[in-house]
Amino acid sequence: MTGISKRIPIDGDGQPAAAEDPSAAEDAGEITQPAEQAQLEAEVEALRHERDVLADREIRLRAEFENFRRRASREALEARERIQGQLLADLLPVLDNLERALDAAEHHDEGKVLGGVRMTRDMFVELLRRAGVEEIETVGAAFDPHVHEAVVVRPSDEEEGVVTAVLERGFRQSDRVLRPARVAVSSGPAESAGGRD
Repeated sequence: MTGISKRIPIDGDGQPAAAEDPSAAEDAGEITQPAEQAQLEAEVEALRHERDVLADREIRLRAEFENFRRRASREALEARERIQGQLLADLLPVLDNLERALDAAEHHDEGKVLGGVRMTRDMFVELLRRAGVEEIETVGAAFDPHVHEAVVVRPSDEEEGVVTAVLERGFRQSDRVLRPARVAVSSGPAESAGGRD
């Protein structure tokens, strides 16, 4: 009789080995899956926590920056008001002297009027000097469009491009022009009629 023999595995004791149960292998897989899932959930939870910490840190940084911006703006406004207050306090004596000059003019004391106006002007010039304000160089200087405003260009004995007259004085504070000088500029010597061929 010829038949197909089925081989039965034998274990180390000479006993037939238990057949592999596919459901047992699946059970073993299920045992490792929950462990992996728990590890993944722990990692996800750690990442969520890190995200929350970073989001909280970002919110705090934004709030700190906004507070800094408000404080800097407030301090700049206070500094500007303080500087304006100092300037106005320095100008008050100038106003006092102008009122004295006007009072003297009402009483027809011309000598006192002239002296009062001179004193007021000198006081104002000194105030400007203390603030670092200086007059822009004009007559005889080369025309500079950064500090001069040409109002008139006319022939003169000066060479072309030289400032010949000041119509309104200009002032600067350090490198900043407060007001350009309004000037007349030479277009060069006028050509004489006899000089032409």
